[in-house]
Amino acid sequence: MLLNFKNAFDVNHLMLSFACLMLLLAITSIYKVSLLQKILLFSISLNLFFFNFLAINNNFYSYKNHLPLHLCYLTEIGVLLSIFIRNNKFTTWMLLNAMFGAITALLNSNLDSSSALIEKFHFYISHSNLALFTIILYKSKFKIKYSNLLFSINSNLMLLFTVHAFNYYFSTNYLFTFAKPKGINMSFLLPDWPFYYLFLVIFGLASYYITFILFNTKRKIFQ
Repeated sequence: MLLNFKNAFDVNHLMLSFACLMLLLAITSIYKVSLLQKILLFSISLNLFFFNFLAINNNFYSYKNHLPLHLCYLTEIGVLLSIFIRNNKFTTWMLLNAMFGAITALLNSNLDSSSALIEKFHFYISHSNLALFTIILYKSKFKIKYSNLLFSINSNLMLLFTVHAFNYYFSTNYLFTFAKPKGINMSFLLPDWPFYYLFLVIFGLASYYITFILFNTKRKIFQ
């Protein structure tokens, strides 16, 4: 079965991330924003449908691991909604999360040898979608208002407290509020819980600010 084929992606994470990035750069350099938006819509819809369908159909889905309560998976759904909602404030929030999430995930992984193949497909496609969304908005000359930056920070704080409460009551670890992520990542360089989370918050705020600066300066790439 597909879900039991666990070792198919047990190769260097950075090589897979690099391959995803090269594919994205090729696509975004060829196609116009209007077509890229359709590709993004199709990719997210297909990814969400097949991951949930295969996981549930194979009795693999678990509320402790597979609810879309990690930041990147929540953001992927938010990106899908933003295509239809077209609200500047909401889009900004999704953009800031997408930029942070794509960079973090393509350099780190919370997957290990026990992760099922469908989880690995879902991981790389989801984070590639976030990167594609970021590039589309950059090519579109999207601007981030300072008020929307503050709104996004406050929204993530509320999200953090809500998910942490969920983790407490259901013994889960979404957003990694109770334990470091498994897999190959740089969390081993950080102190133990709860102090490591302070570093994650600082890194997230720094990523937000860098994205804010990047999207409010003259575009020099992807044009």
